[in-house]
Amino acid sequence: MASAAYWTVSSESVSERGRWSSYGSANVKQSNSNSASFNGDVLPNSFGYNVRLINGNAAGRSNYVGLVKDTTTHAGNNTGKRNYYYYADVRSQTYEPHSSYVKLHFSSDYK
Repeated sequence: MASAAYWTVSSESVSERGRWSSYGSANVKQSNSNSASFNGDVLPNSFGYNVRLINGNAAGRSNYVGLVKDTTTHAGNNTGKRNYYYYADVRSQTYEPHSSYVKLHFSSDYK
């Protein structure tokens, strides 16, 4: 029997101008899904955010997708492996002048 995908709540500091975000909480990939799922909870900047799945070495494991408040978006090309931990890499837009504090929930699987 396959394990069910689950959400992880993560809070991250996001730099201005799309440069970096802090590591938040990790999520274990439960399936061989080609998609990761992201849903924004607190997104204070006006210009919006993008997010992708990364591993513990900050290497990308999915495409970037828009992070939207109260809406689930799915990032394709999820190359993460089942039973490994992954993180959400949140980036502000390159023209965003302010750093921020973001809260989201995400899954390394399609949810």
